[in-house]
Amino acid sequence: MDIEFHYYMTYLIAARAGFTPPEAEVIAHAAQSVDDNHIKYRVKGAPRGDYLNYVSQTMDILKPTKQLLRIYPIFHFIPGDPDAPSARRKDGRKDGWVTTPNSKLAGKMIDDALGSKNLYRIGVSAHGFVDTWAHQNFLGRRAPYNDLPGEGWAKTLLNVGHGSAGHLPDQPALVWKDPRLVDETVDNRARFLDAAEALFRKLALHLDPQWSEAELAAECAALRADLDADIGPADQHGDKTLRAERIARYCARAATAPYGGRALDEYTEYAWFNAAVNEEAAHFRQKCDELLGLVDDYIDQTEAFECTWRDPQAFDRTDWYRFVEAVKAHQNACWDILSRENLDGLDAEGM
Repeated sequence: MDIEFHYYMTYLIAARAGFTPPEAEVIAHAAQSVDDNHIKYRVKGAPRGDYLNYVSQTMDILKPTKQLLRIYPIFHFIPGDPDAPSARRKDGRKDGWVTTPNSKLAGKMIDDALGSKNLYRIGVSAHGFVDTWAHQNFLGRRAPYNDLPGEGWAKTLLNVGHGSAGHLPDQPALVWKDPRLVDETVDNRARFLDAAEALFRKLALHLDPQWSEAELAAECAALRADLDADIGPADQHGDKTLRAERIARYCARAATAPYGGRALDEYTEYAWFNAAVNEEAAHFRQKCDELLGLVDDYIDQTEAFECTWRDPQAFDRTDWYRFVEAVKAHQNACWDILSRENLDGLDAEGM
């Protein structure tokens, strides 16, 4: 999924589930920041010494580095059920790492985050949880299993996650074909609405375990109808105008009573980072691209960029610091959850 779900729809879901608008905004911003947190920083100036972040996304899918592959099965491609009906392939292949919607592992991970009562970690976990719908039938590691039928270099080089499918799985108003599957027609709208309902149930029951099933069902039906209307017409070609119109509808929806009744600002990628440090993240992104001479989507960063805290005495109260600490906590907790599943390959090089 892309920013349309991870930020805008996640905000609407959290607000309708009962979080206050400021709380829902933290959850939604953290959920989207999982994808944007791919630059390594060393932040100086605090009494405790240098601070290193932990990335939750790598834009370098061609040659992911050691200790970076482990972010995939936690933040983006949580392993699921190889026997799930949705995972049936024409070639009959199965794999224990396959992502399937609402899997047992995904449930354990988000439940652990909800138990922490940390809004930043709840947002981080929401990202991976809903991605089990968009990223289903792909593995969070390099494998021929991920290849979509076709010829050319993409088949062999882009077979980490859904690299060979490009951004097709992430667009909310798109219908596309996955030729590997028995049921090869993929309706992203249906997947996204199912993910929205599942996330709403998790958040609503976390805040109030006394919801009756009848009440939940009625709320979910209303939520699905609203999000379906906001997604609007089919968008088969990634039309920028249609995308802008969708985002405008999400923001307008946030101002209605069931969704907190407060205007929602459009997402600003570097807002949290720029509020925490003196140097702007955009500068580091540009410098990184210039040094590599590559396009934005394939960054290969070896050394952390150095920067300084705006307020060395209060750095640990910034949103960016709290988000990064939530990423670290979620990584550690979920790696323990994964380890108990005895998945084949967790001890492979690069994990």
